Amino acid sequence: MFEIGNTLREARVRRNLTLQQVEEDTKIRVRYVQAMENEDFDVMPGATYVKGFLRTYSQYLALDPEVIIDEYRSRGIKTGEIQEPFGGVSMLGAPRRHRGRNTVVFVAVICLLVLGVIWILGRGTDTQQSTNSGALGITSSSPSPSTSPSAKPPKTAAPVVQGELRVTVPAGESWIEVRREGSTGTVLFSGTVKKGKTRVFVGDVLWLRLGNPSAVRLRVEGRKIAPSDSADPIDYIVKDGKLERQG
Repeated sequence: MFEIGNTLREARVRRNLTLQQVEEDTKIRVRYVQAMENEDFDVMPGATYVKGFLRTYSQYLALDPEVIIDEYRSRGIKTGEIQEPFGGVSMLGAPRRHRGRNTVVFVAVICLLVLGVIWILGRGTDTQQSTNSGALGITSSSPSPSTSPSAKPPKTAAPVVQGELRVTVPAGESWIEVRREGSTGTVLFSGTVKKGKTRVFVGDVLWLRLGNPSAVRLRVEGRKIAPSDSADPIDYIVKDGKLERQG
């Protein structure tokens, strides 16, 4: 168990981001960003919004959203519960502001359907006219515009986060434990990482124990670490962007 709020706040401060900048980039209001960093989740409309905001904010900070959301669920949110779109209430029993919002959405959907039908009917008319003109031998004198493939935007490298540790298990599985500051520090994660899963941790000093080192791939501040072929558990310390084996 770890502190969600402190983890988010430390990641934001480490990247020199203000609350206003976070709001502009993520479209999450400052009051909700502060609520997440203070773990004051009662301020938000409901559990569905909380998990959505946590996922967006953690991804924005280059943190593992599954770790954050799993921690939030472990505090009393049932993973199998079904949430309604606006807090889990029916349309008849919804607050006025929710009913109004649903009405706006309904009207918007109807408008889109009407526009779609108009577009389809218009396209059918154009196709029929083109067919008739071709049958009469009439061709258009204006050249057809040449189409060129849209240029793909260049890929940008993911930002390097100071003190970031990524633990990936591409094959098999491995039990891991991560603590802050050292082997006796606060536990950030303790459990089994399944095949294909990745866990992300951020801290000035991180202590790491791998139960199955040969199945694990590590990255420290974006830099790949050569995998170990050991079948025995190994302890590491991550500090100043370096990974040092213990013992």
